[in-house]
Amino acid sequence: MGAVSRTNVMLDAVPVSDIVSELGESPLWIEDMGLRWLDVAGKNLHTLHLDGSTSSVGLSATVTAVELSHSANLLAVTGSGFGWVRPHTGEVHQVADSITEPDVAMNDGGVDALGRCWAGSAVRDDSRRGELYRFDGTSVTSHARGLSMSNGLDWSPDNTVLYHADSTAGTVTAWDFDLVSGGLGEPRILAEIPASIGLPDGLTVDEAGDVWLAIWGPGQVWRLDSRTGETTAIVDVPTPCTTSCAFGGPDLRTLYVTTANHERPEGGGLLYAVDTPVSGRHPHRFAGALR
Repeated sequence: MGAVSRTNVMLDAVPVSDIVSELGESPLWIEDMGLRWLDVAGKNLHTLHLDGSTSSVGLSATVTAVELSHSANLLAVTGSGFGWVRPHTGEVHQVADSITEPDVAMNDGGVDALGRCWAGSAVRDDSRRGELYRFDGTSVTSHARGLSMSNGLDWSPDNTVLYHADSTAGTVTAWDFDLVSGGLGEPRILAEIPASIGLPDGLTVDEAGDVWLAIWGPGQVWRLDSRTGETTAIVDVPTPCTTSCAFGGPDLRTLYVTTANHERPEGGGLLYAVDTPVSGRHPHRFAGALR
């Protein structure tokens, strides 16, 4: 699964900002503002404004993912749970805890069509103690266990499938998803990426329902057919540690790609972009109150 067997589109990403992140993550398109993304390790929130300028703000705590809400604040997945961040000051406020064990931390996240946030944890050993959590604004529930390094999350356009990457397991799983109950059904492995090639990282789903998956190691983003898992397009990024991706731009046809500066490769930690032949989708907003 996930074999590069019928790739017919090759695309090249170029840098669009000179900001260097230690660990760039969680690109988030905001229609009237531009693109926001995190430097998780450096505790910074960056913005690429619509006019091409950039700005940054330091964060008061570690944030591993940010999502839109119905207020000026952003939902924040923190190292140990969920909270919110004031994007103009960098203040981070913890609301709910999900992690209490050592060597386990929260990682990537996403918001479903009913405004609930999903995020998974990552472990630093071989115990597979990671879990996938759902936060509705008041309570946190666990919906999957036995994960190693939970990463990219997104849904099919009809909201019947949740896609999820487990980096150190090398898998992208497609879970049957019930939007009303927020429950997970049967899983199937959409793609398996051999460790000799790289690690599956962040992902996003386009309007046709296919999955765009950042591959840490070769410096690429793969477009996976949502039915077969075959790779139908490859974005080449001129640095090896690609971490996540999101669609943006006025027609949602620009794919933004975050990277890490791991081992200081040339171009590491920059934000990249490429025009694609398909459109993405606007991110959902968290429905809970963020005060």
